[in-house]
Amino acid sequence: MRARLLVCDLDNTLYDWVGYFVPSFYAMVDAAVEITDCDREKLLDDFRYVHQRSHDSEQPFALLETETVKHLFEGMPIDEIRRQLDPAFHAFNSARKRNLALYPGVRETLDALVAAGLVLVAHTESKLYGVVDRLRRLDLHRYFSKIYCRERTIEQTPAELHSSWFSGFPMNKIIELSHHQSKPNRSVLLEICRNEGISHNEAAYVGDSVARDVLMAKRADVYAIWAKYGAQHNAEIYAALVRVSHWTSDEVEREKELWEEARKIKPDFIARDSFIEIASALDLS
Repeated sequence: MRARLLVCDLDNTLYDWVGYFVPSFYAMVDAAVEITDCDREKLLDDFRYVHQRSHDSEQPFALLETETVKHLFEGMPIDEIRRQLDPAFHAFNSARKRNLALYPGVRETLDALVAAGLVLVAHTESKLYGVVDRLRRLDLHRYFSKIYCRERTIEQTPAELHSSWFSGFPMNKIIELSHHQSKPNRSVLLEICRNEGISHNEAAYVGDSVARDVLMAKRADVYAIWAKYGAQHNAEIYAALVRVSHWTSDEVEREKELWEEARKIKPDFIARDSFIEIASALDLS
């Protein structure tokens, strides 16, 4: 098709989020266990509770919110707790540097799409802090006219993040969506088209989830591109993610229902091996 607008998922579409986050998270966990000599499984249970409470598996400084840490460091000033746990946060950062990278060909393809005159918009289920951090590290924000993400969790986030995290980032591009505006809500995608002044018939959506990205696009009558390459994860790593995920039992059941609906639809195009393939889907050489 000839599109004027490409709405692009981020995690597992432009980079391997699962492959970066899980090793980084567990590097932090193992370092925290070594520092505190706490029970590892109990700490993982605590993390899952914090993540479910904040509806976010990437809650900033979630380690400080765990019952294990609160009990072990009871009465200690927060700055001292963070100082003692700094090696754990450093372990996360070090693993992130090793594992967070764009899929092959992503930057070149984005450059080609921009050169061809397409409007690019990012749309992700991740919350604001994680989105800003990754877009900045990967130098991706410059490609997108707007970046739609889930709203930040203010009440459980260290206060200094609100003033320092966004320094130098083009926050005028950010539009925060409520928890109720999640995929595959077609109204959000149609709103993106309206905001860009482009008909849904001239828009395409690319994402790795059939049950969320592809289903949403089909519901909105937008050209649906499935990034199949991003839906393939190491089983052991994915199980480790599920162990501490923010997904509740209700959300798991909801996901099953979406998959049942998604089984009845087909994407308009499948990028099987790489992001590069969407250039041909959009009639770009």
